[in-house]
Amino acid sequence: MVAILGEALIDFVGGTNAEGKSLFYYYNGGSSLNTAIASARLENKTLYIGKLSQDMFGKQMQAYFEANGVELVPWLCDAQENSMIGFAKLDAGGSASYVFYTDGTSVTRFSAEEILRVFNAYKIEYLLTGSVACALEESGNHILEALQAYGPEKFNIILDPNVRPTVIADKELYLERIYQLVKLSYLVKLSDEDLLYLFPDKSLKEGVDSLLELGAQEVVLTKGKDGLEWHNREGLNIAVPAVDNPIVDTIGAGDTVSGALLTFLRENKIGRGVSISGEQAEQALILAAKAAAVTTSREGANPPHRSEIN
Repeated sequence: MVAILGEALIDFVGGTNAEGKSLFYYYNGGSSLNTAIASARLENKTLYIGKLSQDMFGKQMQAYFEANGVELVPWLCDAQENSMIGFAKLDAGGSASYVFYTDGTSVTRFSAEEILRVFNAYKIEYLLTGSVACALEESGNHILEALQAYGPEKFNIILDPNVRPTVIADKELYLERIYQLVKLSYLVKLSDEDLLYLFPDKSLKEGVDSLLELGAQEVVLTKGKDGLEWHNREGLNIAVPAVDNPIVDTIGAGDTVSGALLTFLRENKIGRGVSISGEQAEQALILAAKAAAVTTSREGANPPHRSEIN
């Protein structure tokens, strides 16, 4: 089973209507939600680990998960806190910038004990975490505590920092938490922008090397229109180009990459202690590039089904 640990929220995305008036459309969102949907649509048995509110947005997200075949943890679907919301603004190239409203929401009220209860109740082979849930002090510390207590050897941890500076209260504490999560991770997947945030005084190559030195076995670096790269401690360095297609927006593209990587790893039984070949790494990146291209070709985070990329 593939599990995604993190936030589900509502994205309000700015736009204009047919009359040219400014307005916001709202979508189910959050990096973890998007990754879970991408994983399930690529035919993985997928579990979402996160608290869902009983408010109207929480019920909407629960229905969306279920409609896409994502399994939910029953005792985490009745949170009394409100759902988290975010506002996104697109630039001319379709890239989004975000502002999040997080205080007192269901995402932040998630204890290490609750996370460990889920780990012990389900047979998880691959677990992905990161983004806003790991950036917020309360939820981030609880996620780290649970992973350290459970032990990284019991499943393959994939970390996607998906850095969102607007929710980081203390950069120094955030970086220390991320570095600790890297030490537990089999694979770190991140964008070039994420990498420069984590290691502002280093080149991309030096940043990748730092992640490997911290303990990650594999690193996948996404570079937007410049494609994707796979690096590891055994000296593997593979690059594939991005698929050249019209871009509507980039919302959910990185999450789709994560879903595709999880799919390839699970189907090929690749993980901690197992060497990946150059050919396999290239195949994984090609799958991820194709999947992300479908997502960026349409509005919002709408990952492809398996039939759309085969």
